Amino acid sequence: MKLSEIAFFIKSNNAGATFLTFDIGFKDAQAFDRVMASGTIGESMIETLYPFARGHVRIYAYRPALVIKVTVPRPATSGGPAERNF
Repeated sequence: MKLSEIAFFIKSNNAGATFLTFDIGFKDAQAFDRVMASGTIGESMIETLYPFARGHVRIYAYRPALVIKVTVPRPATSGGPAERNF
């Protein structure tokens, strides 16, 4: 099953000049628990899919809100010369 099929929403945001966050929300506790139990959203999995330095990915799961937040370093500083998002 794809994450987009089980999640109620998936969104990304800037988190300061040097980080990005991805918020994944679920409609019910069963969907949240299923994803958490699967282990598919974890630091090591994200680090194998994307070229982040080991130990720089953070996962915050907040069950009362049925949300998982993934925080990763930005590839370029926001507003810097290498920024591609204008």
